[in-house]
Amino acid sequence: MVKDRSTTLRRVLAVAAGPLIVKVTVEVMLGYVNYFPPNFDSDFLRGREGYFFGAYRRAFYPHIASGPVALGFGMVLLSETFRRRFPKWHRILGRLQTANVLCVVTPSGLWMAYHTSTGTTAAIGFAILAILTGTCIALGWRAAVKRQFAIHRRWMWRCFLLLCSAVVLRIIVGFGNVIEVQALWFDPAASWASWILPLTTFELIGLKLRRKSRSLAPSVSAYPAA
Repeated sequence: MVKDRSTTLRRVLAVAAGPLIVKVTVEVMLGYVNYFPPNFDSDFLRGREGYFFGAYRRAFYPHIASGPVALGFGMVLLSETFRRRFPKWHRILGRLQTANVLCVVTPSGLWMAYHTSTGTTAAIGFAILAILTGTCIALGWRAAVKRQFAIHRRWMWRCFLLLCSAVVLRIIVGFGNVIEVQALWFDPAASWASWILPLTTFELIGLKLRRKSRSLAPSVSAYPAA
């Protein structure tokens, strides 16, 4: 029963969050016209002209290319239907996703964190986010190799939620703009909240489901075997 509830919850989240993730990601990608060539009057690149053409550029372009790919692959890989119908493609996409996140998304995000425009507090948050994202997918891959698939799925869910921080951040900042928040602490706080809130929610729900599973175990084992 607990497993059924967990599966139902994932499906509800997918139905509710999937279109939103796609919508925000597409809107972000439409803004890429400001990056080819770089427009330093655009919101994200404003003030970066002094260091953009160095190592930052070599991190920036791979990051904005690999990020949407990681989100798209993540949505497909977390689909139970896709995994069951196309197990071979699930493994292939999983390898590509792991390589993309470990070799491109994480290192480029870590480098860009150093140059964040919203202060040291936000920079630390983005750096921790990059490290955690790489760690989660590495541990998820390790669990899959050991055929510990339940553990594998949990790590991959964590990784995906961390990847979704880019989407959550834009939602939080957009909401802040609507209500006209002017406080200097808002952007740094949003950079942390964008990944802490989804990850904490996931862990609390998982903890609750595991507790229910343990509480049901004695009553189940009380019945004699047929």
